[in-house]
Amino acid sequence: MEERKNKRSVRVALVLGIAVTGTALVGWGGLAAWTAYTENAGNSVAAGTLAHANQSLSCVSNLGAVPTSGTGFCSAVINVSGVDPTNFATLVLPANIKIDNTGSLQSTFTLSMGTLLQAPTGSLCPDLTLAVKDKNNNTVWAATALTGTFTATSLYNNAGTPSYTWTGGGTAGTGTGATGDTFTVTVGTGAGFATNSADQGTSCSFGLVFTQTAA
Repeated sequence: MEERKNKRSVRVALVLGIAVTGTALVGWGGLAAWTAYTENAGNSVAAGTLAHANQSLSCVSNLGAVPTSGTGFCSAVINVSGVDPTNFATLVLPANIKIDNTGSLQSTFTLSMGTLLQAPTGSLCPDLTLAVKDKNNNTVWAATALTGTFTATSLYNNAGTPSYTWTGGGTAGTGTGATGDTFTVTVGTGAGFATNSADQGTSCSFGLVFTQTAA
């Protein structure tokens, strides 16, 4: 009788042991299947725009190389003929170019000459001078003979405190404030113009290159 009780107790103990072990396995396995997470959705990065207007909306800069032909050029600001030593001053008057940073990015600008087809061309060029000033009367280029390559020069904006860093969001054709500036281009006579008879019937052409760089 006592032996039967002992065997029954062993069987019950084994059953309980197996049950406890199974519960433990189910418990740990169940917990491992539960997860929790948080998400900060909608993150994104977008590039701003780099663009500027030269004079008006009809002449907006393109990214890439300086164009050599076609529609990439802006209209000439000085285009006269028949100049002579006596009437030069009345024929070639200072001309203004309004530059505005119309893109969303702040940027810097430089003015240069002598790249691709913008270099001074024509036998009249050495006897002419070119000067450029901004709206605040800062000298960009002092009167210099139209020969060779002019040094690229950084340009100020027209803010209350002028800066080389132009704010974005300007309006084409404004040429003022932190987003723009107006540049006066003056062609004058060099020392040899009045006495060089070889200048008769000749011409000079050149281009001005405004280069914009994100800052």
